[in-house]
Amino acid sequence: MATTSPRADDHRDRAVADIIHVSAVAAAATAVQPIPLLDLALLAPVQIVMVQKIGRLHGYELDRKAVVEILSTFGASIATQSVLLSASKLIPVLGWAVAVPMAYAITHAIGEVADYYFTCGRGVPNRALKRRFRDIFRTRRREQTEAVKRGGFKARLQALVDAYEAGLLSEDEFKLAKKQLLDELRRTR
Repeated sequence: MATTSPRADDHRDRAVADIIHVSAVAAAATAVQPIPLLDLALLAPVQIVMVQKIGRLHGYELDRKAVVEILSTFGASIATQSVLLSASKLIPVLGWAVAVPMAYAITHAIGEVADYYFTCGRGVPNRALKRRFRDIFRTRRREQTEAVKRGGFKARLQALVDAYEAGLLSEDEFKLAKKQLLDELRRTR
């Protein structure tokens, strides 16, 4: 890889941070939906596109197969977290308090580790990537869990609005998710 100027690196770093944030918010918005296992189908495309975009910013063109191979490096960590994410939907009302921060944290950790992987020229040992993923995931999940506790309904609604405004949800998807969220709020009062 060719060396870039510090200014270009700053621009790339800002772009990567934006991609990670928007993708993590979209992931959190998908977690608002109440159907277990549907998360897996909704999160994977968000995460694949995020890794492709980050790779492109680092000068790599990746097809879906290459991204899946990169994601498989995180292996059991992602699979385990995804199962827990789906299982959390089985807990009425409180399930979202687990699912939203977890979806955000998983996606954010994938994005940060992908950026690290590409910054290092794709030569990072799997064990180091897994450790980095685990540490970032734990930090982000803790931060998001605290934010949800502080913000509750407002935080969930804002995540949904952010995902819609970022073009990650269609108008119909946004309306349906918003209706489900409002119905849930009415049931808990």
